[in-house]
Amino acid sequence: MTAVDTLPSLDEALQRLDQVERSYSTDTRIAQTRVALEANEGLARDRARVDAYLGHLGGKDMFQPIYGMGRFPHGLPLALPPYLIHILDASARVLLAFTRQEVREHGPQYLIDRAPKGWLAPETAERLHAHYLATEPDLAFDVLIQGVSSRRGTSFEELKKAGDMLQAKVLEAQSVDTYYGWYREYLAGSRRVGLGSHCRFRLEAGAGGMPLSDLDLDAQVLSGLQHPQQNDPGSIFFLEIDPEKQPSGQNLVFMAQAMGGGDMARRPLILDPRDLELRGDRLYCRRPGQERELKKAISRLVDVDLQSYIKAREKAGEQEVIDGLRRIFSMPQLWGDLNKHLMGFYLINKETITALSQKTRMNVLVPSRMITAEDVQKMRRDPARLKSVAIKPLLGMSAKGVEIGPTLEQFEQAVAHEPTLMQDLFWATPLMPDILGDIEDPDVQAGLCSETRLLMHGGSPSVRHNSQRARTIGVLSRTHFQSADHRRRIKNDRAGRGWYSNMGAILGVKAELGLGERNDAGVGMAPVYWID
Repeated sequence: MTAVDTLPSLDEALQRLDQVERSYSTDTRIAQTRVALEANEGLARDRARVDAYLGHLGGKDMFQPIYGMGRFPHGLPLALPPYLIHILDASARVLLAFTRQEVREHGPQYLIDRAPKGWLAPETAERLHAHYLATEPDLAFDVLIQGVSSRRGTSFEELKKAGDMLQAKVLEAQSVDTYYGWYREYLAGSRRVGLGSHCRFRLEAGAGGMPLSDLDLDAQVLSGLQHPQQNDPGSIFFLEIDPEKQPSGQNLVFMAQAMGGGDMARRPLILDPRDLELRGDRLYCRRPGQERELKKAISRLVDVDLQSYIKAREKAGEQEVIDGLRRIFSMPQLWGDLNKHLMGFYLINKETITALSQKTRMNVLVPSRMITAEDVQKMRRDPARLKSVAIKPLLGMSAKGVEIGPTLEQFEQAVAHEPTLMQDLFWATPLMPDILGDIEDPDVQAGLCSETRLLMHGGSPSVRHNSQRARTIGVLSRTHFQSADHRRRIKNDRAGRGWYSNMGAILGVKAELGLGERNDAGVGMAPVYWID
């Protein structure tokens, strides 16, 4: 059996998903949903446990302002029903199998066409093409959770009384490195408040088939991050643009600390492209006091930051920095672990999900498609249709550029500016009661909703019993509020920001929420668990 044969085809992945979905009856789903909601309520109502969890994060200095919107305590461990986690994992395998099929059919050119023009050399594309056929990459799989029968604006109390069951609806997926540095601290805080042996935080099992312990998971993920520089983590570097200004910069610090095992000299570096110096075919850090040769790169670049960086360097007359960065992504010795290459960001995106939704009938996929000139003409003839859709840019992170129920002008401008897709309008349902009793806004009082992220670390030779399969190592919840009125807007905001599921967008209306100067907590994410 060849390496490629060890990973499922699209048909096999769809069959597996169907088996998982059929294994849970409606009664089972309702019962598991009820258990999860009761667990969430029990934690949210227990102020001592809430304070203990937030206290752990505070001790790690994790209460950082996110998106410039201040600090906000709404990230608590969230229980979800087990069936939902298994369906998400099986759905992610379908997405990966579909991507392999596309890569196989279209060859290396498929990757070249998806990457920024000129940033993927043919030789690198050949290597990546072979890699993606044989190994599942890192994957972050984002969904909103809602009650199957719940209307928009349903409160936590209404959901609990209705006896409804939960379903997941896909927001997006991207093949990028995940938030493991933060996740370790969320997990430690969860254990501190008593989420112990009866609670499961991951699906993954070890070589003997037993669930991984926290220490097993740590060893497995860290060994994958350090491969192939297992004995030389100090030669590894995270590549990020202005890392000290990134909201996720602290996550990289935590990851570097864990990889270095407490030894500063062995800790991977976190570097901006301007910290790098090429000397022939070798790469060095030129930051004072940290000069060393660099032998493995872990790219953390996303498209919006890369494009802005290129424009800024061009404006500053620093073309040599751009050329050097482009060359770095073509140096094979830096990419012994191709899962960490820039191409990962472009391999799987909203376009992938859109294409998959048109070729399969998966319950987690919201009808989605790229907007064409014909669509623009249809909306001009019948603008009322805009009230039932959301539009979002093909590339970008979270709620960047998203419009819910856009105006015709917003629709036309978005399409003219960049490749844009549209999805049927959907929403989240509160899964936890509000823990901010001093806020009187009715949408906040309805409870906390969940945007859930499945974390999958790519296949790695360091995991000998399953070196090609991506490992579902955990799930994170980015909690937020969901207004009953999808047209709700920030008063007098020239940017026209709306009330959407992303935490950053929600915090844009903090004055309307009565937050004032509140500044006491929260990175806004927390681990998902389920009752074993």
